[in-house]
Amino acid sequence: MAVNMSISELKTKITAAGGLQRNNRFYVSINGPVTPFLSGASPTGDGTPTQYIAESVFFPNVSVTTQADGLAGPSLGRTSPRGIFYKDGLLITFPVFGNWELVNGIETWMKSLFYQLSSTPNVWVTEYYDTPEVLERSIKNSSLAVNVLDLNGDTKAIYNFTEVFPVEISPLQFSTMAVNEYLKMTVRFAFRNYTLETP
Repeated sequence: MAVNMSISELKTKITAAGGLQRNNRFYVSINGPVTPFLSGASPTGDGTPTQYIAESVFFPNVSVTTQADGLAGPSLGRTSPRGIFYKDGLLITFPVFGNWELVNGIETWMKSLFYQLSSTPNVWVTEYYDTPEVLERSIKNSSLAVNVLDLNGDTKAIYNFTEVFPVEISPLQFSTMAVNEYLKMTVRFAFRNYTLETP
């Protein structure tokens, strides 16, 4: 049986699927005990999501890690899947606004992951995973969502990243020649896992 590849059939399929997804329709929101750092409030917030305008989001490469079972035969034997690996984390570029709130917030977030012991000033420790008494250092409940929108601004898909924290801020670039450009900040986030939700 021949496959119908006519323009009208293609249009019908695209229309039935809700159209083609545009890659410039999205926003980023951050949840959890880190949110107050990014809104200028005290680090005792209620975890209400804070939305941010992002210029671009680069998702990590997703691959399956494998291991050979060592059975006799070609190569090292059969290759068995062992897990999922997210290479390089989540890379997000934000425009820098005049109040510098986001830059200060991300840097404060990063520095809060470590602290010096008052009894031993030269010793630095980290309690980033599960410290209920020190919410601003907790990663366990931190999350980030990339909300994908249609042309009407309605949510079509949500990528939910769990146990999120920033691990790198790319160098900020200032230039006297960049007269009509604005400052950007690129942040690399580590995360435990992510899920795709289609409301």
